[in-house]
Amino acid sequence: MKLRCYVFGAVFTMLGFSMGCSPTRHLAEKERLFWQIKLEGVKQANKSAITELYQQKPNRRVLGVPIYLNLYYLGKSFYNPEKIQQNIDQETQDYNRRIQRAGSDSVKVDKLIEKKENKLTKLQNKKENGNWLMRTVGEPPAIFDSLKLVQTEDQVGIYLASKGFFRNQVSSSTQTKNKKVYVTLQVQEDKPYLISQHTYQVPDTAILRLFRAHESASLIKKNQNFDEALLADERSRLEKLLKDNGYFDFRQQFITVEADTSYEAYTVRLSTLVANPTDSTVHKVYTLRDVYFTTDAGLNRFGRSRDTVELNNAHFLFYEPRIKPKILNRKVILRPGQTYSATRTLNNQRIISNLDVFKYTTISYSKIDTLETAPHEGLLNAHINTALLPRFQETTEVGGTFTEKVPGPYSSIRFRIRNIFGGAEIFDVGVRAGVEGQLQRNVAEVGRRTEIGADMGVTFPQILVPFRTNDLLIRFNPRTRFSTGYTYVDRNEYTRTNLDFSFDYIWQRLNIHQFSFSPLDINVISTPRISQTFQGYLDTLRRSGNPLNESFRDAFVSSINFTSLYNTANYNQSNDAKFMRIFVETGGLLWNYVAQQFKNLNTYRFAKLNLDYRRYHALGNNMTFVYRANGGVAKPFGDSRALPYDKYFFAGGSSSIRAWLPRRLGPGSSALVNKTTNEVDYLFEQTGEILLELNSEFRFRMFRFGNTNVNGALFVDAGNIWLFDERNTNPNPERYEAKPGAKFEFNRFYKELAVGTGFGVRLDFTFAILRFDIATKVYDPAMQQGDRLIINRFRGDRIFGSNTQTTFNLGIGYPF
Repeated sequence: MKLRCYVFGAVFTMLGFSMGCSPTRHLAEKERLFWQIKLEGVKQANKSAITELYQQKPNRRVLGVPIYLNLYYLGKSFYNPEKIQQNIDQETQDYNRRIQRAGSDSVKVDKLIEKKENKLTKLQNKKENGNWLMRTVGEPPAIFDSLKLVQTEDQVGIYLASKGFFRNQVSSSTQTKNKKVYVTLQVQEDKPYLISQHTYQVPDTAILRLFRAHESASLIKKNQNFDEALLADERSRLEKLLKDNGYFDFRQQFITVEADTSYEAYTVRLSTLVANPTDSTVHKVYTLRDVYFTTDAGLNRFGRSRDTVELNNAHFLFYEPRIKPKILNRKVILRPGQTYSATRTLNNQRIISNLDVFKYTTISYSKIDTLETAPHEGLLNAHINTALLPRFQETTEVGGTFTEKVPGPYSSIRFRIRNIFGGAEIFDVGVRAGVEGQLQRNVAEVGRRTEIGADMGVTFPQILVPFRTNDLLIRFNPRTRFSTGYTYVDRNEYTRTNLDFSFDYIWQRLNIHQFSFSPLDINVISTPRISQTFQGYLDTLRRSGNPLNESFRDAFVSSINFTSLYNTANYNQSNDAKFMRIFVETGGLLWNYVAQQFKNLNTYRFAKLNLDYRRYHALGNNMTFVYRANGGVAKPFGDSRALPYDKYFFAGGSSSIRAWLPRRLGPGSSALVNKTTNEVDYLFEQTGEILLELNSEFRFRMFRFGNTNVNGALFVDAGNIWLFDERNTNPNPERYEAKPGAKFEFNRFYKELAVGTGFGVRLDFTFAILRFDIATKVYDPAMQQGDRLIINRFRGDRIFGSNTQTTFNLGIGYPF
């Protein structure tokens, strides 16, 4: 309790300083603080792009207060450059003495010199740029500079002209109040110039015919606004078009675009010109003569030459045949006689790199002299150079979790063997173990969940089919994976084991669209222990018609599934991107006859569909807006009355509706009301057959801490789960009153969307992202109609536990 008071006291002290400190009291007599810049007159151009051109920006403010500036001044209050210089002098003398004492020991001297340089660099940085608070969290004052305002006017004018507003005018006015400068940037766009005509001036008739054949793909259209960025993109398109059609030597510098505005007012005529080479009247078209694949580039063995194997007119060179040439031959799409193509070259480089057995893959070309035989044609030799990665790789992870106020360790170790059979196969084996806090499913107590698992698998770099050795989908990085694993889970309520085996075909289109088809996915599930209390809970549900108890019988679960994953987001999710995942699964159709060989194994027939769509909008200034829609249905059919437990949908938790604890939301507006307290209880895991989640998040940079970015996020989550049929979920009729509403109904489901909001902090360590989210309930469908808006119950001191208004979430990586 005392620690919490100290923390809150420190926070409120800093906030009070930030709110109360005048941002101008530290300024010199003639200095003025750049407080605000307002943009006026922009009706057609992109305002966000214009604000990026400001040569000077005001200090950031939160609720009107320049917190970052005030924190800078707070750090400056105990900043003493004279004392730092004394430390620099003292450290210099100390290290010089230590280096002198080291004498002729060069190793020790080198280490001391390195330590000295590192220490002095840090101190010098502190002296020149301020202490930690000034450098990382704080923001130095934005002193108004009239010269930078003039530069801003010039940059905005140039930008508007590049977008077709050739007759624009940009001016500014300033107003000073209490040493704060308010700037108004006034823009007169005038009408934009429109493209009235676009022609080609290309003396090389072969190139002109190629342009004409692909004219429909041109980015330049009649009656669109003139845009220099569009012209640059068009030049890049034409260069790519030519490089994909044999023009190996062609460069974008040969292409120029001329604009003529001397005809009709506010119109521009464009002409695309392609110059000839200085030594010829045409550009050469190159074809491939030979292809050479060196698997151990960079390795030299004096006195010995590489062996060569020829397959399909490709030459494979190596000192030792570590990988079978026939396997590599399937990964080569460059062939003699082909016209040179830059896109084909990149695709082949990607195909080979995706094998994950080579350190690098480079593809280069050498020209063959054809000046005498064919002066207007060119020949190339393709050289594919690779070097093998280490055959063995080990990855170890050790960490911890903090769930339900219970700390728990986890660790894993994975071992990879590359090229295990000589055909670029990848063999993986791993073990893992972890302990975490777990709110028990049927009682208001926190227990522990222990999980131990092991898995292994082998991936082949091709589509394996029984009837032939083939090149099926060779351009799409095809793989076949066989894997098996065992998982042991021990919770207070039950012990559960899962032995699984899967057989998957995987292929991808470029690096952004991956497909996976699993014709065989088998799980043998056993529940050797169920606690007496939990068994009583299952029996109570069974007697009321709820078939959840079937999900805890020993079972044989077989399925066929397909996944399509489209993702253009980068690792940090900071670019403008899309994510789309489609998952389709059907169970029990083909493989249940295997279960007949085993006694007392429950089987299931079911179908499941899950769609997950995400959109990432980069807003500039390290800000991103992200939203997500995630929905699905899962339904048993045939003789099955229930789904396998792991096939149900769940809502709540750090990657779902964050104001609810994991798996504690829903279904629908159903609820368990405690007869003693007359309050809704959230102690029980809830399963659903229908899922709908809607999430949105505004992400922004707060400050840097050393090499770590500290980012913030404001988010709103909405969603729920439902059942196809109403079911009783009351585990204890004597204690609880079950409120119905679990069934999905079109006329009311939108009224049953739970809503939560909150704030998050993310520590971006580059290699991993540690996430802290605090979320509070805004709208709770478990309450009675009329009382579901509960944001007013927010209490910041109650973010832990099982029955709270506000929830704390800790996670690794982004929630979506």
